[in-house]
Amino acid sequence: MAPKELRDNVSRVKKPSPVGKGLFVCLRMADVLWQYNLFYRGWGTRLIEKLGGHPVHSSQLLYPAAISGLQPYYVLVSLLALGSSLKQIVHIVFVSEQAMDVGSGIAVACFNTVFNTVNTLLSLWTLTSSAASVPKSNSLLDTLSVPLIAVGVGAYSLGLLLEATSEFQRKTFKQDPKNQGKPYGGGLFSLATNINYGAYTIWRTGYALTCGGLAFGATTFTFFFHDFASRGVPVLDQYMSERVSLFLA
Repeated sequence: MAPKELRDNVSRVKKPSPVGKGLFVCLRMADVLWQYNLFYRGWGTRLIEKLGGHPVHSSQLLYPAAISGLQPYYVLVSLLALGSSLKQIVHIVFVSEQAMDVGSGIAVACFNTVFNTVNTLLSLWTLTSSAASVPKSNSLLDTLSVPLIAVGVGAYSLGLLLEATSEFQRKTFKQDPKNQGKPYGGGLFSLATNINYGAYTIWRTGYALTCGGLAFGATTFTFFFHDFASRGVPVLDQYMSERVSLFLA
């Protein structure tokens, strides 16, 4: 029986691709506005009602006196969407050397928007939202006093920091002509071969915890951990083995 062919979701070819990357950047920026308007314009609550669910009351969602027009919990959720987009935009503009065609730019951006939208909707659904647990206050610090939200935001922040730092460390290593063609195993990558994949799983899980609670956080972690363990890491290991063979030849 032939071994299962591994699927790689990103190109390993290094060449400029301004159109695909530009489209990706635009779609990730648009996602921030999309997530905000799901809250502010009531699109999210109306969708939940159409699906037969019960959304949070507008008094828990909107706060007209604030610049954002949202209660602190939903400002926080909007900031999670903003952070995820900014991190990925910085990566694609300043770190990534791999080509990204138009199809991949659309697919990867839409994948992240779908996940962010699910998080947004769960934060609006009374069955999963943490809004009811937040103190009646207009302070982000009071919102972060809720243990589940604090753990979620902490995991999100740690994951983003680890992912971004590890990728910049690898970028710096590869920019040195002396290291051309060499695999990188220093910095944070000395702690784990695929530290960036693990970090992505951590911040996605933290995002999910903050918006959808423990059950969705566990589901998100399981989904990404399984995908990376069964597909992402084997693909990368195969690619790195080929690179090392070429380097040693």
